[in-house]
Amino acid sequence: MEALLEIALLIAFILLLYALSDLLFRWMGLGALAWGSRAETKIALTFDDGPSEQTEALLELLRRHGAKATFFLTGQQAERYPQQVEQLRQEGHQLEAHGYWHRPAWWMAPWTEWVHIARSSGRLYRPPWGLHSPFTRAFAALQGKQIALWDTESRDWLEESPAEITARLIFYTKPGSVLLFHDGPERTLQVLEHLLPRLNELGYQAVSLNQLDLRPLGPRGGILRALQGFEERYNHQHGAFRAGYRPFDLFRLEKKPFPGPSVEGIPPGVPCYEVHLESARVSALSPMQVFRAFRESLKEVAKQVQTDPEIQLIYGHSYLAHAARVVGFRSAPLPAREALLATLASHWFLWLYRGELPKRGRNQAALSYMTREALLRQYGQALEEGTRA
Repeated sequence: MEALLEIALLIAFILLLYALSDLLFRWMGLGALAWGSRAETKIALTFDDGPSEQTEALLELLRRHGAKATFFLTGQQAERYPQQVEQLRQEGHQLEAHGYWHRPAWWMAPWTEWVHIARSSGRLYRPPWGLHSPFTRAFAALQGKQIALWDTESRDWLEESPAEITARLIFYTKPGSVLLFHDGPERTLQVLEHLLPRLNELGYQAVSLNQLDLRPLGPRGGILRALQGFEERYNHQHGAFRAGYRPFDLFRLEKKPFPGPSVEGIPPGVPCYEVHLESARVSALSPMQVFRAFRESLKEVAKQVQTDPEIQLIYGHSYLAHAARVVGFRSAPLPAREALLATLASHWFLWLYRGELPKRGRNQAALSYMTREALLRQYGQALEEGTRA
């Protein structure tokens, strides 16, 4: 009986170790490369699982749009399609390791995983599905490889239309993003036919990973990566949408009844837009760049307000409410409970995105708002002039 208990405890410990490794190193991505500088409009297209019968068509598409990419090649596939590997190299794309077999690390013995990593050449290594065993990081490091993950999944393996996948990617792509695709599905080509011209139009430049300013994720970066799914679920459940899709358009909008307090004769309950700041985009900008980005982004908000006559004002809760006056916002005090929660949230996001700890004397969060008339008067005029022209 005692021996059975020891075996059960050993099995439980091993399972916990595997789960913890995957939590820290795949879900959070601690120590991995996952995105580049948020201050530059460069993004990286990455393709797993190739080469394949689709590689030549993929190359033609990238060539046509002037895009470079990084291909994480599976060893067995590289041996099967040597001509495509050489063509990828000749056209200047970055070739990296995806393991020899396309197997999850959980299903390999340690000595098999060592061979799996060793037989796939490259300076970077992306584990299949991103899955980690307790040995993955150590084996990669001993073989001189750095783990490379991503921050934006295409989900090109799902039964979704290319238009739906493209819309989601445009929503979540940010400066410095690493986009995950696969070399094989025909849907990938269809998505890229929609996506690449749109990214070019918005001002993004598709490059290989070695052209990004990539740095290993620390604790704050790991938390940010882990929270991405929660943000996406919030946007979906609350109908939040972006006001402008350029790299430095800084606002998401959520239509809802105004929670109050009453301002300038506008009572609680009237339709409004709650403004959510795209913190990842703003965090790497200088104060002057933030000021310019705010003004340009508010023009996009004005476009949305012009299309919805119900909207009476836009608002947000922030410790920056007083500073936002320089771009036309007004401020009002919040009830004590709401002010406390908004202040704590502001401190949390300041630490998470900028590494700043709470400072004595920092303003308490307040209501920051702009009425429909004020917004359109200041930021809608240019739109009306453009329409007349």
